[in-house]
Amino acid sequence: MNQLTHYTHRYSITAADMDTRYRMTPNAVLLYFQDCWARYMSCLHLAAFDIVKIHRLWVITEFIVWLEPQTAYWSDDIDVTVWNSEAGSLRLYSEFRIKRSDTIEVAHGYACWTLLDTEAHRLAQLTPILPQISILPEQTSPTHKKRRFTAEETTLQQIEHRVNPINLDFNGHVNNRTYLSIAMQSADETFIDAHAVRCFTIHWLKETFLGDTLTCRLSLLPNDTDNQVYKYLHTISRQDQQIAAQVYSEWVPRTIKIDVTEHVNRN
Repeated sequence: MNQLTHYTHRYSITAADMDTRYRMTPNAVLLYFQDCWARYMSCLHLAAFDIVKIHRLWVITEFIVWLEPQTAYWSDDIDVTVWNSEAGSLRLYSEFRIKRSDTIEVAHGYACWTLLDTEAHRLAQLTPILPQISILPEQTSPTHKKRRFTAEETTLQQIEHRVNPINLDFNGHVNNRTYLSIAMQSADETFIDAHAVRCFTIHWLKETFLGDTLTCRLSLLPNDTDNQVYKYLHTISRQDQQIAAQVYSEWVPRTIKIDVTEHVNRN
């Protein structure tokens, strides 16, 4: 078994990864996790450019993250730590934690990965590569059981997005972060400014390509426990009506405010 169990990489929050209030965006959390995991798997000789030689491709199917009230801001350094925590014949789960350089945690969660046989276009067994992967059954969540969400019939808002070249990854598919960006844009701007995402889950279900038109429907889900928590389901469909992705998000009023000028001067 490979002795490398954890992998940590330090990033600096750039202008491309912040919102209008200099805060790190949810989209950036997904970006930093995927980049760090790719670096980790490269150390194990199992990165995308390694396994393409045997006609395999990593596909992320689910991503779950919990965000702390205290976030990271532009110019902050953050440490992203990843490790693999569970493996079966078809699924590999990887965990992550994101902390600022002052050790304050800003996010944690996990993702589910599968291997795609690029010749047969079906899922491939993980068994042949498992000896190269260290499994550390330390989890950021109690269970990896897949979460399922049912859309409400009432649609609060609906937006359309036509896929452009910027949305594509190296495989010619719409990249994972585009779906999250579309989902986050479906909420009202005033609401977004006054509220923070405390957790979200993404399910990627169907591929989409250049020129496709994606429609995102925003539904408010019932909440019987806390009227300060808003639960939304963002359902993104292709033009053939098949669901390409679902994003479940929970929002709470912002409780921590920062003087941006003070922060920038401090850094």
